[in-house]
Amino acid sequence: MNKRILVPYDASPSSIRALDYAVQLAEESSGQLIILNVQFDYNTRNIRKFAGQNQVKYYQEEAARQSFESAKEILEDSKVEHTFRKRLGIPDQVILEEAANEDIDLIVMGTRGVGRVKGAILGSVSYNVLQSADLPVTIVP
Repeated sequence: MNKRILVPYDASPSSIRALDYAVQLAEESSGQLIILNVQFDYNTRNIRKFAGQNQVKYYQEEAARQSFESAKEILEDSKVEHTFRKRLGIPDQVILEEAANEDIDLIVMGTRGVGRVKGAILGSVSYNVLQSADLPVTIVP
């Protein structure tokens, strides 16, 4: 079947469970995982008052690196084909763009990430992706 599965990943407990689930799906279907870490683009006037561009870039790179290290631990015993991608932007928009641009068959994501804003049932990113995607989305609690 060879599905292409997009897994938004930030090393939160919810995204770890989603990656575990996606690995199982990929093993069953000879699928490929695209593990996507989205970092906010903190290039705003208020942020620039307190941190330089190099500091912000370092923070984004370090956060993505730590997320990918966590994902590598989950994937180390798996033979699933996978790719790591880091993008900047608004997470739900970047996830949907990545899915459209990369011919993704399925998005598997957790209910909540490490962000501060959380909805009553689903995190705002999960909810927005679920409502806007034109392909199957699996939300892993």
